[in-house]
Amino acid sequence: MAIVAADIQFLLSSPQAGSGYTRAGVSGNSLGLFAATTQLSTTPMDNLFNDLSGAQNAAGQVDYACVFVFNSNSTHAMLNPVAWLPSSLLGPGNTATFAIGADPTPPSALGSTVAQAAVIVNPTTAPAGVPAWAAPSSTPGGVALPNIPAGSVQAVWIRRTATGTASLNTFTVDVTFDTLA
Repeated sequence: MAIVAADIQFLLSSPQAGSGYTRAGVSGNSLGLFAATTQLSTTPMDNLFNDLSGAQNAAGQVDYACVFVFNSNSTHAMLNPVAWLPSSLLGPGNTATFAIGADPTPPSALGSTVAQAAVIVNPTTAPAGVPAWAAPSSTPGGVALPNIPAGSVQAVWIRRTATGTASLNTFTVDVTFDTLA
């Protein structure tokens, strides 16, 4: 069966899990290691980043969060995937800046017991090994990911930089890819 939109899920991470897809993700604690059972919300952004205080916002705090691209299709790989932040889908009133980067850990089966992503100690620590960051775009053109086999995940990182102004309500991560079916 061909890959359809419902086959692609975006999952938070769980740094306390012992393997992939065994624990729920927690807002502000999507710090890598394993894919969580919690999907990234497409409405309030509060399930990825915690709200900033006025002082943190004024200081331009930079936060990081890990999101997994999950190919839940049972037979087909996502070929030549590119993860990106569509600028047209950034929420109203957005004045923080965002970027996306690929985790250096290769794709793995959803329930893997081997680390599925880098892990950071807190949301303000940059993940090691992210080779480049891409800003939101009006066309697909974020960061290239390795092919994601059926039933597997690949981690990406989202960087939020506060700008001392109004907060963001919602945003979207997207992925484009080729397939043989």
